[in-house]
Amino acid sequence: MKNSPATTQSFSVKNGDIIRLGDHILACGDATKVDIAALCPHGIDLVLTDPPYAVDYVESKRGLQEVSVGKDIANDGHMTDNEYTAFSKAWLGPTLPHLAQKNSVYVFNSDKMVFALRQAFVELGMKTAQLLIWVKSQPVMGRLDYLPQHELILYGWYGTHEFHRGKDKSVMFAPKPARSALHPTMKPVSLLRRLILNSTKVGGVVYDAFGGSGSTLIACEHTKRTCIMVEMDPEYCTVIVERWKKLTDHEPETIRHAK
Repeated sequence: MKNSPATTQSFSVKNGDIIRLGDHILACGDATKVDIAALCPHGIDLVLTDPPYAVDYVESKRGLQEVSVGKDIANDGHMTDNEYTAFSKAWLGPTLPHLAQKNSVYVFNSDKMVFALRQAFVELGMKTAQLLIWVKSQPVMGRLDYLPQHELILYGWYGTHEFHRGKDKSVMFAPKPARSALHPTMKPVSLLRRLILNSTKVGGVVYDAFGGSGSTLIACEHTKRTCIMVEMDPEYCTVIVERWKKLTDHEPETIRHAK
């Protein structure tokens, strides 16, 4: 999948930088290699993330024409099921020692790779509780006979969990953000906020290993949670910083510069 991140930005991020955004932390780096203990000294209450799906599709007819230009999403190339399971274990496994006693994990995924993702949960000894469905307001254009108008969310935990808002529904309707220069697969903040409120308390720590354009961090800002976010691409990290600055009117602080 290709798209250009946002335009000219005033704050530049380099790979290896760690940036404080108010109560939140943004690390520019590879989620399979970051030091989780250093990033999350107070543990993790919720993992909420949207990893690469290892499939190539485009978001609109315009995207079909533009797929050869713009910017790649890091790691979003084709993988076998076994490769995707190994990849999922590589980024998810290091979080397990740092999860709170009662925790939750939500991972967005596609029809094609969700079984490989579930296998990673199984091999890591995690509970696979339910498969949630996000129904979008419009389908994704492509070559399939049935155009996808949904994404899957694998929901589970490691050890035990706690649900904070009574019962919810497994099929969730939320408008898909309009095609944006920020990121080609942006998730609606309203949907992320709903999951965060279901599975954390005020002040809880939310870990997002694949920050993208930073929607999880924005949802945490709205709900008074702390987001620890990792994003591999420095340009998307810059997008995240600028979104947070625009929302809060505060300035970021680089607490570790790239070496």
